[in-house]
Amino acid sequence: MFESTLEDVEYIFVDDCSPDNSVSLLKQVLSDYPDRKPHVRIISHDCNKGVSGARNTGLDCAAGEYIAYCDGDDFVSPQMYERLYAEAKETNADICFCDFNAVHSDGVEKCKTVRISGKESFIQNYIRSGWNFLWNMIVRRRLYEAHRLRFPAHVTYCEDFWMTVRLFYLCDRFSKVRACLYNYNRTNASSLLHTLSEKTRNDELFCYEDTCEFFRQNGVLAPFQKDLCWRILKCKQDLVLSPETHHTFLQIYPASHKYICSCPAAYCNRKIKVMMWLLVHRLGVIVTGLNLLRNLANRSMRKN
Repeated sequence: MFESTLEDVEYIFVDDCSPDNSVSLLKQVLSDYPDRKPHVRIISHDCNKGVSGARNTGLDCAAGEYIAYCDGDDFVSPQMYERLYAEAKETNADICFCDFNAVHSDGVEKCKTVRISGKESFIQNYIRSGWNFLWNMIVRRRLYEAHRLRFPAHVTYCEDFWMTVRLFYLCDRFSKVRACLYNYNRTNASSLLHTLSEKTRNDELFCYEDTCEFFRQNGVLAPFQKDLCWRILKCKQDLVLSPETHHTFLQIYPASHKYICSCPAAYCNRKIKVMMWLLVHRLGVIVTGLNLLRNLANRSMRKN
């Protein structure tokens, strides 16, 4: 980070009550980059506010023209911010983003982000994509301020999706650098991505439903509803596997149910979609029977 070829950078580090010695380590590393010290701010929270709270703190304190986020266990190419900034200035873009590397324990995977197209088709493709992050882009700070955009404080998962979809819709222009400049660490087994729970599912559902409401309030839900509903169906699909959660499944964003049959296999497999359809058409007793048969078959396989 401190080896960035972009000289005029403001570095804001937020200590969200970290239990380890990360701040001490940061200061130790910073001592090797004395020229960067005047541009570094370390802000400590009195209590843990989570990832959204930490990002809001950084955003509230930032003074730069563009905002970039970098997660603590990832790393960037030294040229990343210089290239993104140069592209943004050349194209007068509010947002400029790039491709990235997913770093696994057994190698590196090059990941291509959504191609540039018209805003509506781009957002549709972006919602369908599996990569919805803030860390591979720079965003004009004025865009956050003009629309009073801040992360939902209670959300600790899928908050990047919530924010980036709004940013792309609200911006005037966006551009892309076709190069893998960000390195996304996928080796951390304790990360949220590897520790999904009921809380993360509820956060994800909130982000999708609230984004539907955002588009509805702006009078443009129709072009994006199908893609958002596919995400909602994927998120709540496990609820069809137990009779105790069938009612919950039916209650969560019922408008998504008309998209069950069209939902791609990448989101929900055929068996799950059949059970969803049966539940929606008040045939839950059949779904319960299918789940019972599935459980019996699994027990039989384990015994053998």
